[in-house]
Amino acid sequence: MRMRRVAALMIVICILAGCTSTDGSLRASCTESSGEFSKQSQENPPTSRPLSDYCTEEQRELLDQTQENLPTELIFHDWTETTTSYKTTDGETIFEILQVLRETTVASKSFVRSTDRRILEFVTEDGDTCSFEFDGGKFQGADNECYVLSGDNELWKLVWAIREKDPEYQKLIR
Repeated sequence: MRMRRVAALMIVICILAGCTSTDGSLRASCTESSGEFSKQSQENPPTSRPLSDYCTEEQRELLDQTQENLPTELIFHDWTETTTSYKTTDGETIFEILQVLRETTVASKSFVRSTDRRILEFVTEDGDTCSFEFDGGKFQGADNECYVLSGDNELWKLVWAIREKDPEYQKLIR
């Protein structure tokens, strides 16, 4: 009998913790009894806006590039427990990643931060660079805030494929 009470109490605590979390992705699914979003959710409505709305001017210019003016190189920096970087010069891959970034939307602001950094660094023919930074899977916007993304699964599939094709990575897994 005591185990059931403890289990019931744990369930209630988990439910309450999920609805009061500072992570907007959880908060968006929780409503008050009146059916309205909480005040905090109203400040951060669960509507999607284009990623470009949260980008720097330099990032927006890169997203607006035509296929003829694409960057010539993309370096994926994966900074987790170790620091690794993977590079591609494949124009089709770079084009596809930029296209997915254009189609990705921001679902909500996130107050949760991590120590994992992922950076997509685009390099032009002239050597100029433009980076998109991600805190875990969340986009770090021009205002230095983090945002939960929607529609970014394809982005990460393409990015991880860069790692899989990298000769240095291939040496490591053999």
